[in-house]
Amino acid sequence: MTLTRSNFGSLLLPVHSKIFFDYLEELGEQYSRIFKVEDMDRASVTEKILGGFGLWDENTEGNTVNEDTMSEGDEVTFTAARYDKGYSVTWELVKDDYRGVLSGLGKNGSARTLAKGLNATVETLAASILNNGFSNTGYDGKALFANDHRLTDSASDCSNLATGALSYANLKLALTLMRQTVDEAGIQIKCIPGKLIVPNELEFTAKEILNSQRVAGELSNTETQTPGLQLEVMDYLTDSDAWFIQAKNTENLVFKWREKPWFDMQFIPRKVDKFFFGFARMTCGYRNWRGICGSSGA
Repeated sequence: MTLTRSNFGSLLLPVHSKIFFDYLEELGEQYSRIFKVEDMDRASVTEKILGGFGLWDENTEGNTVNEDTMSEGDEVTFTAARYDKGYSVTWELVKDDYRGVLSGLGKNGSARTLAKGLNATVETLAASILNNGFSNTGYDGKALFANDHRLTDSASDCSNLATGALSYANLKLALTLMRQTVDEAGIQIKCIPGKLIVPNELEFTAKEILNSQRVAGELSNTETQTPGLQLEVMDYLTDSDAWFIQAKNTENLVFKWREKPWFDMQFIPRKVDKFFFGFARMTCGYRNWRGICGSSGA
């Protein structure tokens, strides 16, 4: 097709769109291995945290069934936010650098750069839940990681706050802490550790702990007892000392898409130039503090 002022936008759109989504896929995802990814059917979604029934009561033959009531607990609200970014492509740029622009290289590789920015935005948004998890105020009035989460149907409380730098000894304490997690009635829920999540600064420390047959860093015959933990490195964690354990069987961290990323083009009024842009709506958070333990490090 011959390039004209009227069609150069439609010629560029499929090329830049393909580059955008191909590079987005090439960059890969870290957040989706840790967060449960869901779609939203409206801009704001509220979920109820229900209480617990407690242990069953013993009964006798012919008697009526023991009855209990479940309290209404806290509410968690997820509200999608809009994210977007775009760039202009002038007629002169296309005309003078026809091959470069059509291959997506025009204006410093704009389509690839836009995709890289979106990838970093998503990963930063997800990592912020853990980054802020020691100081935020959650749905129960406590930070995500706290040693005194209150329980709706029990006078006790529960901790998911580990302590100390990442070491074999501290990891064992955190694993035990996770196994002691209880529901809203104070009953243990068999919270089984599954993943060790670390910033890139702790990647090799974590590998030494998890992969050593003997206790790492010690002259000892003691075998390492880490129950098949899977290592996940998140490059957008900002605290180089912090580390986290996530359970296998508990959904807690969630990433919600209201509108997954899309790419389009529009005319710039009173110009012969075109504007290319990406758009998305998303949010993330946690629907329960259970199933995740964290330590802020040394």
